[in-house]
Amino acid sequence: MKIRNKLFISVIIISILLIVLITFTSQGRTRPTFVEGLFGRIITPVQRVFYSSGEFFKNTFRSLYELRNLKAENEALTAEIEQLKEQNRQLIQMALENSRLRGLLEFKGANSQFDYIGASVTGRDPGNWYDVYTINKGSKDGIAVNDAVIVSHGYLVGKVIEVGTSYSKIMAIIDERSSVSIIVNRTRDMGIVSGDSDSDVIAIMELEADIVKGDDIITSEYSTLPKGLYIGKVKSVEKQERKLQKMVVIEPSVDFKRLEEVFVVKPKE
Repeated sequence: MKIRNKLFISVIIISILLIVLITFTSQGRTRPTFVEGLFGRIITPVQRVFYSSGEFFKNTFRSLYELRNLKAENEALTAEIEQLKEQNRQLIQMALENSRLRGLLEFKGANSQFDYIGASVTGRDPGNWYDVYTINKGSKDGIAVNDAVIVSHGYLVGKVIEVGTSYSKIMAIIDERSSVSIIVNRTRDMGIVSGDSDSDVIAIMELEADIVKGDDIITSEYSTLPKGLYIGKVKSVEKQERKLQKMVVIEPSVDFKRLEEVFVVKPKE
């Protein structure tokens, strides 16, 4: 009987303590109990480690995912840039070709007395003093020796010096063996030009000739080539009093380092 009473009393005491504890903890206290504080000091560092590790791995995986996406995006942009570069190169080439053809059409429209044979430059003879080019058209295409060769706008390249069945060779006006009769377009003074090792052409003219820097030079009617073909602009004029002449340096209008397409000019029969 005593044991039952003691058990009953113990249950009542524990119940009272639990009710007091619940009532105390439900009233928004600001300080933990000793046990809670001890437990908190033990568990907090462990929680900090697990939280930091979780954040580290989460950020790492996020960075790897973003890096993979950036790499794929960069590869796509690189491929697109290369494609745009190729398209731009083709557009530039087409624009230059259209410009050359438009210049030829303008020249042909003003000079309908000629026939024109288009050709591609296939080679250049090596040498420091000789400027001879090979083209892919020959006698079967109607080309003959001494035919004039131009590029667009009627700019003079030179003349044909050798003809095969399917090829021809052109001596450029900058070749030191070349000689062309010319006229100053502004004043109609005349002279003779020959090639120079500096890729210019040199004209020897009378001392009294009216010629200045910037004058346009064209072929004269006394040339073996058709008259009126454009050679270039005067680069400099030097008086040579003792020789009673002027030495005129002319810069050709043709870019001989980038010569790709030419037109052989033939008078119509």
